[in-house]
Order: sequence, then C-alpha cells, then structure tokens
Amino acid sequence: MNHAVLALAAAGFLLLSSGCSAEKPLAGGSHPPVTLSSWVVSWDRDRGIKEYEETAGLWDGISLFAADFDEKGNLHFPKELENLRPKGQIPLYLTIVNDRILSGGKTVEKDREIVAEKLKTEESRYRHVKDIIALAKEKQVDGIEVDYEKIGQDRELMNRFCDFTRMLDLEARAAHLKVRIILEPSMPMDLPYSEGPEYVVMMYNLYGTHSGPGPKADRKFIEKMLKKMESLSRRKGAAFSTGGCLWQDSHFFGLLGGKKKYITENEAIRLAEAHHAAVERDPESAALHFSYKEGVSSYDVWYGDKETMNAWITLAAKHGVTHVGLWRLGAGQDMGGVRK
Repeated sequence: MNHAVLALAAAGFLLLSSGCSAEKPLAGGSHPPVTLSSWVVSWDRDRGIKEYEETAGLWDGISLFAADFDEKGNLHFPKELENLRPKGQIPLYLTIVNDRILSGGKTVEKDREIVAEKLKTEESRYRHVKDIIALAKEKQVDGIEVDYEKIGQDRELMNRFCDFTRMLDLEARAAHLKVRIILEPSMPMDLPYSEGPEYVVMMYNLYGTHSGPGPKADRKFIEKMLKKMESLSRRKGAAFSTGGCLWQDSHFFGLLGGKKKYITENEAIRLAEAHHAAVERDPESAALHFSYKEGVSSYDVWYGDKETMNAWITLAAKHGVTHVGLWRLGAGQDMGGVRK
C-alpha cells in the first residue's frame, strides 16, 4: 500500500472516529442527588401556591419573592406574601432583591445605588445585616436569599459585598437562619466570599428579549458557568428558568426585528398547535423550538419542558452542583415530570 493510500485511509479513520466521539444530545438521566427549590412570587401568589400544593413532594425548599426597598431605603415586604407558609416541613426562604419602589409606585429594578448605599461602610453593612435578620425573624422564615444584581462590574462594591456576605453569615448563624446568595452569570466568582452560605448561579437567559432566537441555556453555557463556579464554596447551586421566548421577524442576531416577549410552556404549546408548527428538540440544549408565519411576519419560538429541565439538572449535578432552583411556580410549566 503506497503512502497516498495510507494517508487517505488514515484520514478516513479520523473522520469516522470524530463522528463516533461526537457528543450525544443533551438529555436527562441518572445523576448524583440534588435538592430542588422554587419561588412563589408576590404578583402571582395564588397560582404559585396552587402549583406548589399540586407538586409538593418535588420540593425541598420554597422562596418568597421578594422583599425590596422603599424610597427611603428601608426594606419593604409585599403584603401579598404576608402570613404565607406553604404546607409541609420544608425550609422557607425570604428573597431580598435590589429593586426600589419610588413615590407614585414607580420601581427602579436592580438598583446598584441602593446596594452601594447599604454597603458603603462597615457600619452601614452591619446595620443592613441587622435589618435583614430582623425582617427574616419577623416573617418567621428559615433562611435568607440575597439576590442583588447589576453590581458585578464595580470591583470596589464587590469587595464590600464579599465583606457583607461574611457579616450576614455570622449573624444568620447566631439567629439560626440559613443563607443563600444568588449570583448573576456575569458576576466575578473568584473573590473572597464567605465560605458559609450556599451560592446559586443563574444559568438562564442566554437568549431572550436582548438577543435573537435561541434557548435560555445550552450545554456550552452551563458548562462555562460550572467552570466559573469552581472557586466558590463547596455548597453550589444552579438556577434554571422555565418557559421560553418568542421573536418576531428577527434578523441580524436579533438586532433587527419586531416584538420579543417571554412566554410560558403552555403558551408555546398553544401557539404550535394553532399554527400546526413542527416542533423540534435542539440536541445542544434539549430545548424545543418551532417557527411559523402569520400574515407578513415570521415568528420563532424557543422554550423548555420537563425534559429540558431534567437535562439541565442532570448536567449540573454531574459537575458537582448539589442544589437546583427552578424559576418559578405558577408560570404555566408542567413540573409534574421534573426529576431531582
């Protein structure tokens, strides 16, 4: 056999080998056990509680979403969540977000300035911790969940935030309260956070109203986040989002086009049925997607179902994640087939 034939044979072998070693479609399967939690939100309390009661055996914890701040910078707890204690003996967390309600009812979402104000000095950080502990005790919850967003690009503020996590952990332990810190994907994770709390990283909105069509998460994105999380404490969690998104006439990676909006799984199913659309499952994200035309416009829809959630949970659990949060209860998602 001459050298040319040998080279051709070798190239063919490599091609076949690479084809055989291609990654399998992302899917659910056996994995190390995880605890599973979700959120009941103030604006959808009744549906959230109803869905919790229908799937109560699935959950290891529930979070009340959410306490925020009033115009004067005081913690504000929504009246819709007052005296709410889901049935069962699972831990109940209070989520605190950096939204600020101004006079007239206007809300500043993800307000970096209120976080900077509360964490400015050691004394102000201590007062803020004390206020959080007092609110948690008043509402008789078992844990505190801090979800401060759009602060990750300010390194000095992040250093103060790390100090705040240490203060909060110490004071919460003394008050017999659990602590969970929610981190955006863009936040630095190699900083000196407290070792005590559980850290949950948002692994969603890879695609959405800010982009063109695609899944809320995929294999590459989740693995990138898992790698980034390696420097965090051993108590690591991932948060995934149910539902999906609709794009109208999306062009140039979503920079041009019509309306974009988040939709629920049930809404996506109804759209597919109404337009007799062929629904396909993406192998790299396990998400479902379809397209249809209405009038002169074309629409793209991507969304997740129970198999999507199971695939994401399986991937995270195999990489050391011990807790998963699913956003959210009452959002029209079929939680019945989700597996821990």
